[in-house]
Amino acid sequence: MCLRKHLKFFKIQSFSATKIEEIDNRIIVEAEKTVPGKCPVCGKVCEKRKDSTTQEILIGSIPGRAVYCRIKVSRVVCFACGIKTENNGISEGKKRYSEAVAEDVIRHTELLDNESAASLPGLSRSTVYRIDREKLGTLFERYRDHVPPAKRISIDEYARKKGHNYATSVADYDKGVVIWIEEGRKAEDLERAYDNIKESLKGVEQVSVDLWPAYEKATVKKLPEAQIVYDRFHIARLLNKAVEEERRDYRKQLSDEERIKMKKHSRWILLKRSSNLSEGNKKHLEELKKQNTGLYEVYLLKEDFLSLFEEGKPADDAEKEIKAWIVTVLDTKYENLKTFARSILKRLSKVVNWFKNPISNGKMEGINNKIKTVMRRAYGYKDFEYMRLKILQKCGLLMNMRFHTF
Repeated sequence: MCLRKHLKFFKIQSFSATKIEEIDNRIIVEAEKTVPGKCPVCGKVCEKRKDSTTQEILIGSIPGRAVYCRIKVSRVVCFACGIKTENNGISEGKKRYSEAVAEDVIRHTELLDNESAASLPGLSRSTVYRIDREKLGTLFERYRDHVPPAKRISIDEYARKKGHNYATSVADYDKGVVIWIEEGRKAEDLERAYDNIKESLKGVEQVSVDLWPAYEKATVKKLPEAQIVYDRFHIARLLNKAVEEERRDYRKQLSDEERIKMKKHSRWILLKRSSNLSEGNKKHLEELKKQNTGLYEVYLLKEDFLSLFEEGKPADDAEKEIKAWIVTVLDTKYENLKTFARSILKRLSKVVNWFKNPISNGKMEGINNKIKTVMRRAYGYKDFEYMRLKILQKCGLLMNMRFHTF
């Protein structure tokens, strides 16, 4: 078998294979060192050896079967340092896998969930988890000192699991990558994130956020020179929420029969942009216009507001038009829309900032979708630190640290 002569295939040097056997679907390569033992402290060659122990170290795989190298590790006599256990020459410290295996594992887990990544080399899921966490953790220690500088950043939140359990992501808007993840979504949580990457944020000019007050509070405190821009996608989401609440309030006034009839089409039509309506949608919208003039008016008010957000529109003109829209809404009977309008009025200057610098969390929404995919693959991560590593691996620049380049 070629493995007898070609341990170098698994990037193993200074060993010679003496025996190969298959045990429980694992391939075991027995090998002997071809170089003298060295003191692990001073590095001097030690000719004298005492007792030895046997170690099995994962060195790679062939389809569906893990390959282990079985070697003897001796205690050597160093005249300068005394009796020491030599390094095994394949793995680092107490790890029982080679660096090549660690590289393969994180390349696989970047694309696959751990269970699928484990099935390729024939490893257990727990083994892949241990290797993945240790290797990514090593990369993370380098990454903390090399987070790339950013000029425009986006702040967003996502639910770690069901309930009020959130994390906050900081993304480089221009690169479209996550540069940090922090547990929680309170002001102090984002402040902690800013502190962790403060060197990379020294040149930040704009910060795109939603209307969550905690994010604005933390940004004003830690990045006082940066311009805060409210994200239009989150504004649209809040407006749609108000529209949906108006629809629900209206439904409560209907009989059961009328409620069933209304439920069939009205929700999605009300939330869709007019430019995205199909011919069938337009037909249902006409029916809504005839049957529910109030909801149709809510739809028109929603469309009027969203149509204001056009890139290239002068900020002064936008401010006047938004104020006019707010006045119109406050003169209606729609309490949910009124609440939304007051919220916009309270934050008008930062809403208008979008027209001066139309950055948006649109890219961040794409990243958030990727984060959600990561979470679904692992059915949620109970361990926040590991979850952070996985998100920075799959949605950030953590893997770049293998090559020390930024």
